[in-house]
Amino acid sequence: MYDFDTPAPRAGSGAIKWDLRGSAFQNPQALPFWIADSDYFSPPELTEALCDAVRRCVFGYVDPTPSYREAVADWFRTRHGWEIDPDWIVPATGVVSEIANLVRAFTAPGDKVLIQTPVYDPFAGVVKAAGRSLAENRLIRGEDLRYTMDFEDLERDLRSGVKMMILCSPHNPVGRVWTRDEVTRVAELCQKYGTLLVSDEIHWDILMPGHAHFTAGLAGTPENIIVLTAPSKTFNVAGLKCSNAVIPSGALRNKLVTWQQQFHIETPNNLGLVACEAAYRLCAKWCDEQNEYLAKNAKLVSDYIAEHLPEVKVTPLEGTYLMWLDTSASGVGSVELCRAMTKEGAILNDGLRYGDDGFVRLNIACPRAQLEKGLEAVVRGYLAAKNRGK
Repeated sequence: MYDFDTPAPRAGSGAIKWDLRGSAFQNPQALPFWIADSDYFSPPELTEALCDAVRRCVFGYVDPTPSYREAVADWFRTRHGWEIDPDWIVPATGVVSEIANLVRAFTAPGDKVLIQTPVYDPFAGVVKAAGRSLAENRLIRGEDLRYTMDFEDLERDLRSGVKMMILCSPHNPVGRVWTRDEVTRVAELCQKYGTLLVSDEIHWDILMPGHAHFTAGLAGTPENIIVLTAPSKTFNVAGLKCSNAVIPSGALRNKLVTWQQQFHIETPNNLGLVACEAAYRLCAKWCDEQNEYLAKNAKLVSDYIAEHLPEVKVTPLEGTYLMWLDTSASGVGSVELCRAMTKEGAILNDGLRYGDDGFVRLNIACPRAQLEKGLEAVVRGYLAAKNRGK
């Protein structure tokens, strides 16, 4: 059994999540539940592999080894049922930075790039920064609080000439794990209208009981699909800057590699490659136990909110460790609400940044005692903001 109850000592280490509490949020004592990394220790097997690499005392430029590529391919096959050729892998420094690269490499200024809102805010940021036109396909929230895709609107958008679609799967922040039918339909529509489908699957290993991830790599045809994954969220190694673009099409793969070489950004992080290979070879059991722990944290949030703030609606969590809470009954905007929660001792993300005011996002990847204390602050902040708004 692995230990997820012992908090990692992150304050004062330069951790953005913890050390920006004073400068960015004006409360250096507040518990952070915002940025998407975790507050318990990474797998010991991964840590030992990094220590071994450091003891070798060589930190020069590296290319992915055949062993690295085989480890990634093995993980894809055993965890997600996708048999890939190791040569399809194009290592990168991060999923968001690689999305930015793909937008610039495969579209032209003014081209339409589509995202499904509410969604992780850097998607819109990299599209706009590249001078592309942002198209939005709004997700539909049902009476069961679960989100689905508006396929009629999606097809209308794609028909209008969208050059690239960025799929978030599993979805951040609404916590959906898209079904085989949903992903297949997206891929088929993209193929029909000549749209390049870029699927961000960074959270694909973090699944709640009863849910299975279906990768876009198994949908449609390989000529218009690029899948992005990373060990960063699963194993809490985002700072090591390692991700993988999996591109079955040789033409697309060569175009991306050539584009990256122009800007000298093709060399991955030395220790990031070590961490990724170790995670995929040695840490499957840790991943399973983490999912079990997160499922209990998610139930704690749902039960606690139902008891103490019954008017707040908790979106069912299917995947990721990010929970999406409907706080619209407060009558207070999400920015103001998060400010009140921070003052009471819990830092959350406001929903406005993702495209939906009236919601907040809560990161539950932390020891349970920390989550319990944070929920108390969430309730205090919510009630304080609501009462001030009356």
